[in-house]
Amino acid sequence: MISTLKKTLINTWFFPRYIGVVYIEPVMREVKSFARGTMLDLGCGTRRYELIFRESVDLYIGLDWPESTDRAFPDVIGDAMNIPFRDASVDVVLATELMEHLPSPQNFLLEVARILREKGTLILSVPFMEPIHEEPRDYYRFTPFSLRLLLAEHGFLIQKMWNRGGWWSVVLGSFVNQSLYNWSTALDQSGERHYSFLTLMVLPICALAQWLAYQLDRVFPSQRYTLGYTLVATRE
Repeated sequence: MISTLKKTLINTWFFPRYIGVVYIEPVMREVKSFARGTMLDLGCGTRRYELIFRESVDLYIGLDWPESTDRAFPDVIGDAMNIPFRDASVDVVLATELMEHLPSPQNFLLEVARILREKGTLILSVPFMEPIHEEPRDYYRFTPFSLRLLLAEHGFLIQKMWNRGGWWSVVLGSFVNQSLYNWSTALDQSGERHYSFLTLMVLPICALAQWLAYQLDRVFPSQRYTLGYTLVATRE
């Protein structure tokens, strides 16, 4: 029942991390103009963005190394640090909320550059002011300056970068909202959180906090505080 409820809520304001989705999905629809040919979704998970890109590409391939069958639906089982594809075999690489979980972003970008064709495209999203997650495999947070430096070192030119919200999304939509959610859920021995009757009472407050934070950021935007960044870069 809990699993069913979570799946029902995951695409609504009642899901505690939904505010990130609200920011990233419009960006994905905007950057689909860069999608073409063969697209590789690295760390594809549940393939959230496949429907956005599939009509623009000839072939969409999801790659992941799933911990459980309900968290990832890959076409190819593989390691993003050692991508099992030939050199210059892919036109577009999509990597959302992946690079922070890899021990070496430099080696990852080398692999991405290797498999991309000339003038190929990287669509990348990373967290900045987000809670630790998927521990212990959560190694890095990235600023716009580190992203520009890393990508330039590996032959990429950033075409555009988007912030994922501002101060209100960070403080109210993430920190306050997540604290309430964590307080109302129970942790089992494996570290998984489970809904309770208290959670059901708190979820409407979490939904309101996220929605209000989103609206306030539209009125009072900021650059120094953000949940994360999404960018599109081309291989030079």
